[in-house]
Amino acid sequence: MTSGEFARAGFVTYVFAAGGLLANLVTGVMTARLLGPEGRGIVVALASGVQLCGFVFAAGVAQSLAYFAVREPPLAARLLGGWAIALAPFALLGVACAELLLPLIFAGEPSAVAIGRWFALAVVLIVALELSYGVLLARNDYLGFNLVRLGQPTLTALGYVLLWSLGAFTVAGALASLAVATAIVAAFGIARGGRRLGIARPDLGLVRRSLWFGVRAQGSTVAASVNARLDVAVLPAFASAGAVGLYSVATNVSLIVYQLASTFAAIVLPVAASDTAERSRRKVLIGTLGTIAVCGALGAVLAIAGEPLLGLVYGAQFRAAIDPLRLLVPGAVLFAAASVVASGLAGAGRPFTATFGYGVGAIVMVGGLALFVPAGGTTAAAIVSSVSYAVVFLALLAAYRRVAPATVGGGVSPPKPGAESPSARARKPAHGRPR
Repeated sequence: MTSGEFARAGFVTYVFAAGGLLANLVTGVMTARLLGPEGRGIVVALASGVQLCGFVFAAGVAQSLAYFAVREPPLAARLLGGWAIALAPFALLGVACAELLLPLIFAGEPSAVAIGRWFALAVVLIVALELSYGVLLARNDYLGFNLVRLGQPTLTALGYVLLWSLGAFTVAGALASLAVATAIVAAFGIARGGRRLGIARPDLGLVRRSLWFGVRAQGSTVAASVNARLDVAVLPAFASAGAVGLYSVATNVSLIVYQLASTFAAIVLPVAASDTAERSRRKVLIGTLGTIAVCGALGAVLAIAGEPLLGLVYGAQFRAAIDPLRLLVPGAVLFAAASVVASGLAGAGRPFTATFGYGVGAIVMVGGLALFVPAGGTTAAAIVSSVSYAVVFLALLAAYRRVAPATVGGGVSPPKPGAESPSARARKPAHGRPR
């Protein structure tokens, strides 16, 4: 991709991501208003738990496929075949994990456990969804990737509206809508990407290498999620429940910019991995500056018009969340840009290096919360969180500057047009035809 094509792909990705956030807003409002606090709590808890299990046991397949398919194109079909086999036991382990967690999460709520027993099977669908992301990114099919990302929340919202119109909107119905939507878009993504990528007998050595890469890449993603929620997890030890409630709303709203950027960051990895070191650095820089510009503009809107918007969406009592929101926005913008730099590191073959940056931010946050929140409350928590997000960005940027001078892909130059990778040549017999 040229820089211009990359910029256009990024613009389209941001537009689709905004549409997905709007669809999520619709489903969130409907569950809150139609199911009440208890019903919404069960839906959110079950959906979040199953999605987390599915994401963890997908073992970073999206990042790994996106990286290796562009680094070693002749082996892409073998790579897909290997992942298809490897993910089957991982998905079953994810279902078992979700089933074991249900009685712990919903102790004393047998109805929620009963619903969760069948919904835990949706872990398989989440794993398949991650596989579809990887297949589409491996083929640089950014339109297909964005259609899948937008399709899941949109189809879920349409299912909610259908159930509501039929008078059948329940907790089980809401979760069933999510499961059906996930199944549809995962099947669409795998079929679309798999048709272009192909599937062949797996190469066990390649599968081992790609699995290790995926686990390391996923580690940085999990670290980013932990860092984003660490303040809310720690704050109850220092503040009242009411203050924590207001602060959690401010955190959720401020991290909208991060959610937008994380979708765009997914396309940065294969773009960075498929190019020369110099052009890769330029595209990561373009992506980072573009993210700061887009997310900075959105952050300014939230800071200026956030108070009436909070009252409109969450209720008048939540207008007070505007103060921590305004303090969180600057750091959230840099945290969003950090996700792009982290993808640049993964594209350079250093996925685990990004975890270090998020770890530094977590240390700053934990130490800052312990020192300043007892006296400063949620105001101090917002300042500390914003500073820690900035530290993450600076740490990742410094790491990328050290890594960037090296050739992309851990020292292996991208193959020239018409050239074959060393792995492909090794699989050719003497007469020149592939085995």
